[in-house]
Amino acid sequence: MLLKTVDKTKKILSVILAIIFVASAMSLTTYALTDAEKQEYQNKIDEIKAQIEENQKKIDALDAEAAKYDGKVASLQEKIDVLQQQIDLHNQEIAIIDEDIEKIDAQINGIQKEIDTLNAQVKQLDAQVGTLEKEKEATYKLLGERIRASYMAGAGSTLEYLITSDEFEFQSYLERVELLQRIAEHDDAIVAKLEKNIENISIKLAEIEDVKTRLGTKVSELDSAKKEYEVKKQEQVDARSVVEASEATIQGELDKVQAIVNGLDTRSAEYQAAIDKREEAILELENKLSDRNVYYGSGNAGDMCWPLPYDDVYVSSRFKIRWGRQHNGIDTCRWSGTHGADVVSVKDGTIEVACWGWGGGYGNYVVVNHGDGVLTYYAHLSNITVSVGQSVKQGQVIGQAGNTGYSFGAHLHFGLMINGSWVNPLNYLDGGSTIQCTDSL
Repeated sequence: MLLKTVDKTKKILSVILAIIFVASAMSLTTYALTDAEKQEYQNKIDEIKAQIEENQKKIDALDAEAAKYDGKVASLQEKIDVLQQQIDLHNQEIAIIDEDIEKIDAQINGIQKEIDTLNAQVKQLDAQVGTLEKEKEATYKLLGERIRASYMAGAGSTLEYLITSDEFEFQSYLERVELLQRIAEHDDAIVAKLEKNIENISIKLAEIEDVKTRLGTKVSELDSAKKEYEVKKQEQVDARSVVEASEATIQGELDKVQAIVNGLDTRSAEYQAAIDKREEAILELENKLSDRNVYYGSGNAGDMCWPLPYDDVYVSSRFKIRWGRQHNGIDTCRWSGTHGADVVSVKDGTIEVACWGWGGGYGNYVVVNHGDGVLTYYAHLSNITVSVGQSVKQGQVIGQAGNTGYSFGAHLHFGLMINGSWVNPLNYLDGGSTIQCTDSL
């Protein structure tokens, strides 16, 4: 029984160790961040930084131009365009840094998991070695007792037994001696096997410790990577602060533009140029959103309530070609005043985006994912009352209407995207076909 236990233990240990060594060998290569990958990331970052520097020169030149031609909407709007490019570049930089950080994180987490697994397996082996040591001690004790019994019997009594015994008793004595010899040989074999097994386990444990040492070396290397990680995290923070500062600058420039536009004759070329620039910026943003947010499903978007839950709402601009460009949504307002009015989710869903700031022209805006490939957009908000990942019910307040972003008056811009394409919200909203529209077709 003892021999069977030992053989079974050896088989289990062999399988465990084989798995350990294969996994350990893989770990040393699977999680390595190669020099080529590091260089690729750095090249991308350097390229973006060079573009950022070029854009900064444009911004400086536009600042000088704006000072020379104070009150010119075109120069202010051009500066807004360049600042938006700067934001896009910094966001690209952040995305690359995030990717690099994610890879370093995967390395650190992967190695640590393997070390934890290895430690658990070593602990298990230590326990098995302890069990075998106890079995060896028990065997030695049994042998000792047999030797002591034989010694106590003494050689004299054995000789006396041989002289005085008849043939049958002598034959019985020889059989007992042979039996005792076989038992002794058997005991020796058990002890030898136990000792050999313990020796083998000790060797394997030493090999495991060697693997642990090599993994420890890998972790030390990863500590250097973690330092790179911290540097990149700081670069990310710095880039985000530049984005926030740029957004604040844009909003300041846009406030100047709005003040000028409000004083222009709506029939003037300058007014029309300002509107064209705004429409171009918003369309560019919406094209980016369409390219990025490609969700596919049944496209079931029915049973949508109105996003401004009031009786005195109207549509100031429909889903149509406006000023030579597609208006991918509707602008809706209240006769009694739009700024600060509650905005609600038109259908049950999950908050996909809750963006504060310039928002590429949308200002503060929220995106709700309703499933089935359906997304709704609520732009130019003065306030946001939800957060990303939050579940919302139909009619639940998600923010308040306002005039943030590229907007020349308080309103809610509401967009509906189905399977990656913008569609006319009035075809899906409850009462959309009867709502009053103040713009001309």
